[in-house]
Amino acid sequence: MKTRNLILTVVLLMAGSWAGDLLAQTNLNALMKKCESKDKVNVEVIYDKDRKTKKPVKEVITITFSTKDNPKLLDEFINAFQKDKEAAYKVIESKQNGRVLPSFYRFSSGTSDISYSLDDLNLKPGYKDNEYLLRNGNIRVTKIERFEFKEESEWG
Repeated sequence: MKTRNLILTVVLLMAGSWAGDLLAQTNLNALMKKCESKDKVNVEVIYDKDRKTKKPVKEVITITFSTKDNPKLLDEFINAFQKDKEAAYKVIESKQNGRVLPSFYRFSSGTSDISYSLDDLNLKPGYKDNEYLLRNGNIRVTKIERFEFKEESEWG
C-alpha cells in the first residue's frame, strides 16, 4: 500500500511539473493566437525542419502592428508578459520613455525552449520615420520555439 501511494505521489508530481511547463506562457500564447485573426496585424511564420528526419526544429512567429491601428494591443501584450513573467526562467526588461517594457522572456516547456521578445521599432536606430521598414507597424513581438532543445549543445 505504501509503495502504491509513493508511486502515485511521484506520478502526480511529475505530471504537475509537466503541466506547469505547458502553462508557462499561456497568456502570451493566447494573445499571439488572437492576433492571427485581427485586422491590420501582420503575422509571419517560419518553420525549420531537420533535412533528414523532417522533424520540426524551430518555429518563428512574428507579429507586427501599428499602435495607431491597434491602440490597446501593446497594453494587452505588456499585461500578458507580466502575467507570464513568473514562469520565465530568463527575463530582460528595459525602461523606455518612462515605462518599463518587457524586452525578452525565455521559457522551458518539456524539451522545447520558447522565447518572446517585444520591440518598439521607432526606438531602434534606422527605423524612426522610415516608412518602408515601418510599413507593417511600429511594434514587433517575436516568438521563437526550438524543439528538442539541448542547452549544453546549443551554447557550448
